[in-house]
Amino acid sequence: MIVISLIVSGFIIVYFVYFPPIPKRKKVYDYAIVLGCPNRNDGSLCTSQIKRCNLAIKAYQKGYYKTMVISGGANKNQYVESIEMNRYIQDKISIPYILETQSKNTFENFEYTHKIIKDASVLVISSQTHIGRACAICKKYFKDYSGIYYPEHRIKHILREFFARWIYIGNDIKDICKKGLTVKKS
Repeated sequence: MIVISLIVSGFIIVYFVYFPPIPKRKKVYDYAIVLGCPNRNDGSLCTSQIKRCNLAIKAYQKGYYKTMVISGGANKNQYVESIEMNRYIQDKISIPYILETQSKNTFENFEYTHKIIKDASVLVISSQTHIGRACAICKKYFKDYSGIYYPEHRIKHILREFFARWIYIGNDIKDICKKGLTVKKS
């Protein structure tokens, strides 16, 4: 029983090391990064895209950020997520924007966006289930960040994110081990 308690405690500690609380929103950010997700096969926006877009609109109206970066390429079909999401937003309100159209996943969302906006302050916009991992990845690219999210309670999204977080931890540990085994020649 003690061994099981130690293992569970170890997993909990590792989990909270990788996914600390999201920093509180404290000011106006230079950019909001609106994370994409795949369009439906007919090109229409999925529910998650609509909720992210609506949250980006509300955050802009409240003065939380100056410029929006919508990040997402054509992931599961030919429709570029960021372009389609921007059409939806711009039909409702004019917001200054930048489109990142190449990324296929959350890591690439931040990697490619960082190449565009460098070390600016950012507000990450996503779902409740995704925001923790998104901000954990964001912190590798941006020093000044926070995140906002809409509520998400769908079981399939919760399960997908549960496994995605453990895969993220596993891949990071694997990268750390590879770097630790690399010997630099002088």
